[in-house]
Amino acid sequence: MLPMHGLRRLDRPLLRLVFVALLSFTVLAVCSKSSFLYPMNNWVDVNCFFTVGRGIVHGLMPYRDLYEQKGPLLLLYALASLVSENSFLGVYLLEGLCFSCFLHLSGRIAQTVTGSRVIYWPAAAVMALAVPLSGAFTHGSSAEECFLPVMALGLWLVLRALRADRPLGDGEGFVLGLCTAAALWTKYTFCGLFAGLALAVMIRYLATGRAGRLLRLIGFFLLGLAALSGAVVGWFALRGALGDLWQVYFIDNLTKYPRSVSPGRLFLLPLKIAWRNLTWCPLAALGLIWIAVCRKEHAREAPAVWLSALCLFASTYFGGRDYIYYGLVFAVFSPLGLAAAGALARQFLPRSCAFLTKPGRLTRTALAAALVLLLANPLLALGLCGNTYMLGLPMEATPYGQFAQIIRQQEDRSLLNYGFLDGGFYFAAGQQTPDRYFCLLNLTNPDMEAGQEACVAEKRTAFVVTRGRSDFSPEEQNRFWRQMADNPDYRLVRQMEWVVERRYVYALYQRVDAVPPEAPAFPLDAPIPSLRYSTLQKRPHFSRDDK
Repeated sequence: MLPMHGLRRLDRPLLRLVFVALLSFTVLAVCSKSSFLYPMNNWVDVNCFFTVGRGIVHGLMPYRDLYEQKGPLLLLYALASLVSENSFLGVYLLEGLCFSCFLHLSGRIAQTVTGSRVIYWPAAAVMALAVPLSGAFTHGSSAEECFLPVMALGLWLVLRALRADRPLGDGEGFVLGLCTAAALWTKYTFCGLFAGLALAVMIRYLATGRAGRLLRLIGFFLLGLAALSGAVVGWFALRGALGDLWQVYFIDNLTKYPRSVSPGRLFLLPLKIAWRNLTWCPLAALGLIWIAVCRKEHAREAPAVWLSALCLFASTYFGGRDYIYYGLVFAVFSPLGLAAAGALARQFLPRSCAFLTKPGRLTRTALAAALVLLLANPLLALGLCGNTYMLGLPMEATPYGQFAQIIRQQEDRSLLNYGFLDGGFYFAAGQQTPDRYFCLLNLTNPDMEAGQEACVAEKRTAFVVTRGRSDFSPEEQNRFWRQMADNPDYRLVRQMEWVVERRYVYALYQRVDAVPPEAPAFPLDAPIPSLRYSTLQKRPHFSRDDK
C-alpha cells in the first residue's frame, strides 16, 4: 500500500486536472454525437449554433444576417469552426473542455461542503457518467451542458465563502459578475441561479452587520457584469446590429415563443425532471434535503443552495416551456448529493465496515474507486448511452451524407433548409446559409415563415431540403412538405427515412432548371430508403416537440 505521503503526492492540482480531462474526453467520445467517433451531431439545436458560428467566421452577424434566438455568447461555436468547418472536432474539444471544468468544480463543491479532500476524486468520476447518461444530455453539446461549469463556479465561490464564514473578496465579486453576464448573454433563463446566490449573500451580509462590505461587493459585481456586457454590446454596436440583438434576443424570445406547459402543471415539473434524469436527479434531491436538514453544520450554506435552486427553476420554466434538455442545469446541485452520501456513509456504516472510515484506508478506497470509474466509465457509457446507434456510422449511410453527395456534384450548390430547424444539411454539404431565415425556429414569427417561403418562391437556391413525419399520410404532412411536393419549379431527387428522437422522412429537391439533362429521375412511388438498425429506437426519450 502507498504510504500517506505518497497519497498526498497523488492529490495535486495538476493531477486533478489530468484526471477530469481524461474522464471528460473519454466519456464524451462515446456519449456525445459531436465526438470524432460519430459522422456528425445531427441535433437541430447544435446545428443551428454551428451554422451561426461558421457564418460569423465568414463575416455574418447573428440576428441581423442569421436569425437565431440563443444568446450571442454562443459565438464560441465560431471558435469551434476555426478548428474545423468540415467536422465537429472543434465542437467536441469545446464540449470536452467545458465538461472537464464542470467535473473539476463538482469535485471542489463536494470537497468544500464536507471538508474532505479525498471526496474530490470519486465525486468527479461519478458526475462524469451521471450527466452524459441522463435524458437531458440528449445528443450532446447543448447550451445547458456547456454552461454547467459557469454555474458550478458561481455556486462554489459562494459556498466556499459561506462555509468559511468570511465575506466574498473583491476578485470573487468580479468573477460572479462575469458569470452573471455570461448567463445573460448565453440564455438569460440561466440568470436564476445567480439571482438566488445574490439574494442569499445579501441576506447574510445584512444579518451579520456587513452592509459596508456588501456595497463594495456589489460594486465589484457590477464591474464584472459591465465588463463582459460592454464587450458584447460594443461588438454589436460597431457592426451596426445592436437593434437586431435587442429585437431578436429579447423581444422575440419573450413574446413569440409558444407555451408548452400550463401554469397549473408547473408543480409537476420537478417529478418530470427527476424521471427523465435518474442518473443524477436523486443525488441533487439528496443534497438539497441533506443541506437543509443538517442546520447546525450547514446553516450558512443552506439558504444559498435553496434560493439558487428555486430561482433557477423559476427562471427556467417561467415562460411555460419544457424541453427535455432544460433540466440539465439542475445537475449543478448533484455534487451536494455525493457529499451527503459520503457523510451519511461514514455516520451510519455498520461497525463491521468501520475500518473503511479510517483516514488512511478511506483515502486509498476513494482513490481506488475513482481509478476504477475512470477505466469503467467509457465501457458503461458504451452499453448505456442512447446515442450509440450512430457510433462509427459512415457519413454515406446517413441522409446528410447522401444528400451532400448529390449537391456536391452540381455547379450550383446553394441550399435551403426549409420548414424545420437546422437539420445539419448545411454542414454536411459544406454550404453557407442563403438567407437570414436559414431554417424555421420554434418561434411564432410570421416574418420567418414568409422569408422561407419567399426563398422557395423566388427560386433562390438550387436545392431545398424539407422534412416530414414518416407515420403521416401526404395529406397529414406539414404545409412546407406539401408545398414542395406540389411545386413545379423543383423536382424530388432523393428522400430517406431517419431518426432524430422520432422517425422523419427527409426529402431533397432540386430546381428544375438546375437539373442536368442526363440526371436520372427519382421514382416517386419507390420505397423510401431507410437504414433499419435495431438500435434506432434505443434513445431513452422521445420529445413531443421538434426541437
